[in-house]
Amino acid sequence: RLRLCCQELTTVRVQDPRVQNEGSWNAYVDYKIFLHTNSKAFTAKTSCVRRRYREFVWLRKQLQRNAGLV
Repeated sequence: RLRLCCQELTTVRVQDPRVQNEGSWNAYVDYKIFLHTNSKAFTAKTSCVRRRYREFVWLRKQLQRNAGLV
């Protein structure tokens, strides 16, 4: 008997950088994060949000500290 299974896939795209509050002392860059998945671990199969660069820095530090993955 041939058993076919579906492989779970997750695609993440980081795109569309934008400068917010340009020309002011509190200017920052944010990015559009698009996620598409068929994984059962996610309730929403697609998601699109904007995140600041410092949130990526925070995530990297958390991964390094907690899992040693990066």
